[in-house]
Amino acid sequence: MSHTTASPLRRVGIATGLSLLGILFGILLSIPAILVQMNVLTQFVAAFVLSELGFVAAALVFLRLTDREFEYLNVRMPTLRAVGFVVGGTVALFVFRLVAILAAQALGLPLAGNSVTQLAEEGLLETLLVLVPLSILVVGPAEEILFRGVIQRYLGETFSEVTAILVASVLFALVHFPTMYIATPDLFAVGVTMVILFGLSILLGYLYVWTENLVVPILVHGLYDALLFALAYIALSQGLVESMAVAGF
Repeated sequence: MSHTTASPLRRVGIATGLSLLGILFGILLSIPAILVQMNVLTQFVAAFVLSELGFVAAALVFLRLTDREFEYLNVRMPTLRAVGFVVGGTVALFVFRLVAILAAQALGLPLAGNSVTQLAEEGLLETLLVLVPLSILVVGPAEEILFRGVIQRYLGETFSEVTAILVASVLFALVHFPTMYIATPDLFAVGVTMVILFGLSILLGYLYVWTENLVVPILVHGLYDALLFALAYIALSQGLVESMAVAGF
């Protein structure tokens, strides 16, 4: 895989291929968890973690084939300034999501759920609690390593920062399509939700550009998801909402 002379179009193709490779690796890695006999919650968590590691595997394949070192990802200890971006970024993601959800509801637009919301609504609320720490330890790192650390930075070597962020965000939203469509087989609802994910991804992309430290979007992504799952657990367990998708979770 040549990387020094790759054309812009080829870079987009490689970025798309890495996204698909992440999904493929995730499916292959999660097969053992699906085949082994265990209770529903344990099976879901095992399959979920392994599927997320598929994104890490795709990133490692890229680094290996392009002779890049791990330092390429810009993973560094956060400074006090970076911590400020983590706090501000997490708040910004919540504000954006709240505005987007309220706008969708005001316009009467449907929202899609995913495999997590499906299990929670079927009574396995423990799924949400387990995903609180997993969001920080697994989801944030796995997805940001591939989409910000590899794909966005790789595209940024040829494209402008804005274009790199936009393309990486499109791919980020698209990889979530399968789980959303399985839970909510409504293309319109899935499309609306993907637009929201696209916007959230853009914010994460700019955090990476502004700080040049992958740890920042990793922590923001992880904390955002963790808080979202915690709030969803409280809302469902207390009977405040009946549907997570309708409530915007």
